[in-house]
Amino acid sequence: MVERHEGEVFLNNDFATAWNRLSSYEEIELHTDVGTLFSVKASKARDGRWVIRFFQRGVEYARCYDCCWGHYYNCNRTRIGMYVKALDRWLSL
Repeated sequence: MVERHEGEVFLNNDFATAWNRLSSYEEIELHTDVGTLFSVKASKARDGRWVIRFFQRGVEYARCYDCCWGHYYNCNRTRIGMYVKALDRWLSL
């Protein structure tokens, strides 16, 4: 079984930078390394924490909180590495 926050993803930007830049947009569309189209947006969770949400075809597939940033799997053991890598690339443009 996969552990929470398992795996490392090496990123150039931090979570706060990502969330702040995304919050200027309603939603953006990006592609993973293998060409999968997804959308991403910054939100606030019910508990008030900042969260970055990843969608495919309008369905939320995963979430990334500050503690998940830089890991391949998030708090819920959902794969987010491919999404955060693409987001980090966009942030570095």
